[in-house]
Amino acid sequence: MVHLNRQILIIFIILASNMYGQRYDNFWEDRWDDFQRTSKEDITFLHRRYYHDTVSVEEMKDAFLRYSNVTCDNSLYEGYDSLSFPMEGHGSSIMLVSPLKHHSDSQVRKCRGVWSYPFLKLVDLVDENGMSQSKLVEKLNRSKNRQWLDGEILLLEEPRSYMGFVVSPCLYWAIYDQGKLLANVNTSTNSPDFFSHAEVTSIGFGGHWDRKLQSGARLMGAMCNLEYLPLNEKLECTFSVLLYQTSRHIGNKDQGGCYTLELLEPESPEKDVQRLFQDLKSFVENLPDKTFKPYFTTDYRIMNGRYFRVTVNQCGWLIEDYLLR
Repeated sequence: MVHLNRQILIIFIILASNMYGQRYDNFWEDRWDDFQRTSKEDITFLHRRYYHDTVSVEEMKDAFLRYSNVTCDNSLYEGYDSLSFPMEGHGSSIMLVSPLKHHSDSQVRKCRGVWSYPFLKLVDLVDENGMSQSKLVEKLNRSKNRQWLDGEILLLEEPRSYMGFVVSPCLYWAIYDQGKLLANVNTSTNSPDFFSHAEVTSIGFGGHWDRKLQSGARLMGAMCNLEYLPLNEKLECTFSVLLYQTSRHIGNKDQGGCYTLELLEPESPEKDVQRLFQDLKSFVENLPDKTFKPYFTTDYRIMNGRYFRVTVNQCGWLIEDYLLR
């Protein structure tokens, strides 16, 4: 198991002391170990079968220039089957791989399926003109043991729009044989990164995977503030960065430098912004491997980046994730 490096662990201990008024030397280490335990699923075969490509750094930078000030009005589910979870605290999923797409009836193949959980119940079929085909649904659901439910299913759970990409850290895969479930696996998580997992000021448990994303980003800013205090009380700077995973590893042992930053804007930063950016970059480059979980996209790629807006003033560092801005 990857352990926190000493520098970051010391920062965590100091922060815990400030938050609780006493020393909690094992608190952050325990939270780290707990976060790593939620990432144990072996989905190597999904990487080989579907997700064997990544979104490049250059593409992520270009996406920021194109979409940072654009509001997504189109439905994320357009062109895909969708699956809804009636239980509170669960959102809908995009069905990237649907058993309807290889059905023997061409009318069924042309439709978008609307499903519900549990038991993968087919609720509706919507044709190319947006019209409900209720008779087709009834016909399929009357068939014995739903034998047409055959083959693989791949879900991107609770998708979000992110700089022109549709992403989620949660995948669900299953394979059926004529209506019978043979096997399944998922990467479901309530925490897409260590900071949102470790954040303890929010009330409640469970919920959507991005529920504590912003409070986690603020926690990262608070930790950075412990090591890099603003030098000028009158200073106020705002800049945007791309945090992404690097490939700087030595063997199987974490040596730091697993993450780094690119300055996205302003294009011509002043000296204060350059200095603060370098401070944040130094902080990020000391984070251990697996601090951030990957996002999966609808075009079958892995996105190992995060977009942050950073504000620094006399109050310290405020970091906000663009996902929820």
